[in-house]
Amino acid sequence: MAWRIITIENPAKLSLKDNKLVIKQDAEVALPLEDIDSLIIDHREIIMTANILAALTNFKVSTLICDEKHLPATIILPHAQSSRGAKNARQQLGMGEALRKQLWRKNIIQKIKNQATVLKQNHFNDAVLKLEHLASTVRSGDVSNNESQAARIYFNALLGDATRRQPMWYNSALNYGYAIVRSSLAQAIAARGLITEIGINHHSELNQYNLVDDLIESFRPLVDDYVLTKIASQHIDDEYDASLNKQDRHLLIDIMNQYGIMFDNKYTIKHLTDLVVESFLNAINQDDAELFELPSINI
Repeated sequence: MAWRIITIENPAKLSLKDNKLVIKQDAEVALPLEDIDSLIIDHREIIMTANILAALTNFKVSTLICDEKHLPATIILPHAQSSRGAKNARQQLGMGEALRKQLWRKNIIQKIKNQATVLKQNHFNDAVLKLEHLASTVRSGDVSNNESQAARIYFNALLGDATRRQPMWYNSALNYGYAIVRSSLAQAIAARGLITEIGINHHSELNQYNLVDDLIESFRPLVDDYVLTKIASQHIDDEYDASLNKQDRHLLIDIMNQYGIMFDNKYTIKHLTDLVVESFLNAINQDDAELFELPSINI
């Protein structure tokens, strides 16, 4: 399994040689494509060709291109490399409304439970009780919008601000972490021939990643927990408008090597994204939402 997440943050020229990605800067480094999970391009003066992008996709490498704020802005994914791709896409398109609603219900229950765990670890006990109640009362399709109610309680407890406008470094860190996990989910979905545009709840005609944005929900509190644990201590005295620095971004990239729980076992978040997509596929193939498994936080 590919395991390296490569970030390039300075001017560079990329080339290929013997199925290796050659990165030429002051020095030259050659990395086997089969070892690379993701490539993050975080500088405007990085030169690469379409041939390199094609080679990366052939080796199932996802490529993230960052904007001027160093946040991932574009994802380039391998496309439909599963031999069962057409079958999987047909199963996805054939999902009934009842199954969609049950899958979304299970998704939101786990998201709220994970949020409650984050609050419990940070000793917001009153808010924990409220979230546990909301998790236990989610209905099919979350018609009562327990997700939104939980989000207000959760972010008010963590930040004193349910809008997540402050502090700015925290919001930037969350967005960066979410983008990395989102890329991994998108990669796992595309590799199985599933259609990223067709979600179970998200359905925007302008969003290419509706299914990805559905499946990431239970992962968001895992990112929140990581940011609070690894990043927050470095910004205690910062002003609210402080931005992420290079060290923050390097720590956030390592989020894929952190652990969560699924099937009562510990797995890295990278592995968890693959397991969640596989369980989603099993659920739609068997028309059984109980087969849909989601991660919890490693305490």
